[in-house]
Amino acid sequence: MAAGGKYYFISDVHLGVCGCDARELEDRFVSVLEKAGKDAAGVFLLGDIFDFWYEYRYVIPRGHTRALGAVARLTDGGIPVWFFPGNHDVWAFSYFEQELGVKVVREPFVVDLDGHRFCLGHGDGLGRTDPSFRFIRWMFHSRFLQVLFSSIHPRWAFGLGYAWASHSRKIKSEPGRSSRYFFRGKEEPLFRFADSFGQEYRSANGGAGIDYYIFGHYHTPGSIEIPSGGRMYILGCWVDGGEYAVFDGDRLTIDAAPRPDAM
Repeated sequence: MAAGGKYYFISDVHLGVCGCDARELEDRFVSVLEKAGKDAAGVFLLGDIFDFWYEYRYVIPRGHTRALGAVARLTDGGIPVWFFPGNHDVWAFSYFEQELGVKVVREPFVVDLDGHRFCLGHGDGLGRTDPSFRFIRWMFHSRFLQVLFSSIHPRWAFGLGYAWASHSRKIKSEPGRSSRYFFRGKEEPLFRFADSFGQEYRSANGGAGIDYYIFGHYHTPGSIEIPSGGRMYILGCWVDGGEYAVFDGDRLTIDAAPRPDAM
């Protein structure tokens, strides 16, 4: 990609989540998108932007109007936006591309930004091989099961969807801790995936490796060096904080969405 402007990386906003001020959460997200509209060369939405998303042929989830409008203003203004379906908004089909001008891509996705190679994705499932997880993942990606789910009236389907989304967040909680999952560093499947991916990428590209890995999903912001080269960043959940990354062509920094009293 050509140089000029900043690149924004945002994950795990969970718009529509129960148990918090939905309007405040959306306003914070919109404020960052509006900031990006002033100096961005591109915006990467790395999954779970919505707590639940499902597209029927003629129906999409209620709400998120200001957020969707802010995304459309970016693309209308010539700023490219990429969307990576997460495990909460995996059922994103043609709406984002046809109505908002967003490019829907799958993980892992490698892109060159101002001479630096980025490996991007939501992070869910990368490096995991346990049969129970792979079966659940197959279910959510099965076209046949998606057709069956579409036969359920939206009144009930969205109720089921939000109930599952709430369950998914709760299993990341630990007694006596916040809702943030504890990232296990080198013991995490995602860490092993990044190291293996980096080795394979370097071998296939004449020794040129990955400079940055950016993922979400774990709700635990932080970073760690990858043995095969580069550094991996995990972005936080906006229900807890609101961390996002910005690359200015030279270095990567972590910022946080402003709270209402600072907006």
